[in-house]
Amino acid sequence: MATCVETPDVTVLIDPSVRLGRYRYDLPPHEIEEDRQRTLWREIREAAKRADILTVSHYHFDHHNPDAPSIYKGKQAFLKDGKFHINRSQRERATAFVKALKKYPKEVQVADGNALDVGGTEIVFSPAVPHGYTDELGYVVMVRVAQGGETFVHTSDVQGPPLKEQLSFILDSDPTVLYVDGPMTHMPDHYPEEMTKRSIANLTRILRTTGIRTLILDHHALRDRDWRERMAPILAAGEEHDVRVVTAAEFLGKAVDQLEANRDKLYGFERKLEGRDESARVRSPFP
Repeated sequence: MATCVETPDVTVLIDPSVRLGRYRYDLPPHEIEEDRQRTLWREIREAAKRADILTVSHYHFDHHNPDAPSIYKGKQAFLKDGKFHINRSQRERATAFVKALKKYPKEVQVADGNALDVGGTEIVFSPAVPHGYTDELGYVVMVRVAQGGETFVHTSDVQGPPLKEQLSFILDSDPTVLYVDGPMTHMPDHYPEEMTKRSIANLTRILRTTGIRTLILDHHALRDRDWRERMAPILAAGEEHDVRVVTAAEFLGKAVDQLEANRDKLYGFERKLEGRDESARVRSPFP
C-alpha cells in the first residue's frame, strides 16, 4: 500500500514499507518474492527522497519499516498516535519507532484526526478506525489528499471497508480516486463472509453515491487467487456507474502479478496441494 501522491504544492509518501506474507500454503516467501521486495523497497526509498511529507497509518511492518528511520531525514512525519486507540503490540512498536527516528524528521506530528493545508493542497487524516471489522488488530488512520478538484483517499488496512466509521470518512471525502485495501476473502477463518458482503455493499454505495472516477482495489483483496470472481459485484457496479475499477498494478499500466497468492505455483507444488482446504493452510499475516 506504499503510495506516493504528488500535487503542484507537495509530495506525500503514505506508508513507506513493503513486506512479504510469512507463510502461504505452509510455504515461506519464494526467492522471486524476495527479489520483488528488494526492487520495491528501492523504489520506496527513491520516493522518500522526493517527498516532503511521510505518513504512517499504523505499525504493522508492511506499512512502516522500523529498520530504515533515515528515510524520514528532513521530512515532516505524520504518525499514527502511539498512545491512544492502539493495541499493545503496536504501542510497543510505536514507542520503539519514534525512539529510532530520533532527530531524522524536521517535524513529527500525530496523524489521527489531523489536517493541514500546503498551498492549494488539503491533507486530512481520519480519526483512528478499527483495523478490520473489530479492533483486535488495533486501529489505522486513513488519509485524504485534495487539490484542484481532485481528491485521493487511501484506506490503509480497513479490510473492506466493513464498518460505518470507515465508510463515513470515505463518503465525506467524496474521492475522485480511492485506493482501498479490500476484504480478506482469502482468509475465511479470520474474516467472516458477512464482512465480505458488508464491504462489497459499502464499496458499491461509494461507486453509486460519490464522484469517484477510479477505484483501485488491492492489498488484501489481491491475496485471493480468485479475486475477480469474489469482487465481481464491484467490477459490475463500476461498469454500471462508469467508474474505472483496477488493481494497483493496472493503475500503473502493469500486468497483475499475484506472487503470494500463487506461491504454491512458484515452488512447483500446485499439484501436490490440490484438494487441500485453502483456509486450513493460510496463517494470519499479522505478527
